[in-house]
Amino acid sequence: MGPAAGDDKTRISAPSVSKQKIPARYQASVVIVQGYAEGMEYSVDRTYAVIGRNKDAAVPLRDPLASREHAVIVYHDGVFVLKDLDSTNGTHMRGASIRQRKLRHGDKFRVGDTVLQFILQDSGRARTYEIA
Repeated sequence: MGPAAGDDKTRISAPSVSKQKIPARYQASVVIVQGYAEGMEYSVDRTYAVIGRNKDAAVPLRDPLASREHAVIVYHDGVFVLKDLDSTNGTHMRGASIRQRKLRHGDKFRVGDTVLQFILQDSGRARTYEIA
C-alpha cells in the first residue's frame, strides 16, 4: 500500500542488496572536525552509510545529542546526499536545519555537538599541468 494522498513525508530505508556501488574512482570520507574523536576519518564506502551513536554505524559518534541512527550519506546516480533520519535534534548545514542536501567536497555539517566534514576525492577528473 502506497502513501496516503497528501502524505509528502520522505521515507528512507536501507536498500536491499543494492547492485549500485560507489565507483572506484571516488574516495569519500567524513572527518570529525569538532567534538569527541576530533580528527578521526571514516571512509564512506557503502551506498548507504549511517551516522550516529549506534556502534555499528559507518560513522559512529559518541555524542549524547546524536540519535542512534541520526543521518545517512546516500550515494545514488553519481551524487552523494546527506539525509536526516528524523533525528531528535536535527542535522544542520550552513547554520540551517536540513532534511536532505547534496554533498560536495569540503561541506561541513553538524550532528548534535559534533561537526563533520565531507571529503571527496575523484581520481577520474582530468588534471591539467602547465609546464614552464
